[in-house]
Amino acid sequence: MADRLERLRFQLKSLPTAPEIPGVVGLSARVTDLLDITTAVSARIRHCMSDLGAGSSAEAALTAYSSTLAPLGEALTELGRMHAEVVYRNFVIYPRHRDDQSALDLHRQQVAETVSGCFEAADEILEVTAIELRDAATKLAPSPSRLRPAAPARALPAVTPGPASLPPTPPSAAPGAAKSR
Repeated sequence: MADRLERLRFQLKSLPTAPEIPGVVGLSARVTDLLDITTAVSARIRHCMSDLGAGSSAEAALTAYSSTLAPLGEALTELGRMHAEVVYRNFVIYPRHRDDQSALDLHRQQVAETVSGCFEAADEILEVTAIELRDAATKLAPSPSRLRPAAPARALPAVTPGPASLPPTPPSAAPGAAKSR
């Protein structure tokens, strides 16, 4: 999950920054990605709730994932605000002020400031969340002392030199191949 957040942060960094306005399609995809991550974390919490009677590892997983759900929601809110601004600019403001360049420039500046603020906030939240998820995964991983020793590998049978250990000869080099012509 932390790796998915890192990829999402990388994708967000590739969006155009102020004074450019990100495209609706690219931003929609990033919002959808974050929504999928948030949904997966929520599903994991529900799964842990059902396994809560199984022991302390379920409780630890529940705590770990629950602590990330609120920051993910905050990041989703920030990206949602950014998305709303971009959609509003592209579908409401731009058509309305298409011929009034000064009004369009003023609104572009306001949207760019809002988008930059939302992006920075979401990026910081996602960075912290990724770190928390990585730490949680480390804490939930079984310690080396609790790992079962691996079964010893079976020894290969000893190879004895002789005709069986020679590499097979190609049919053209076999002794009987020359006589058949």
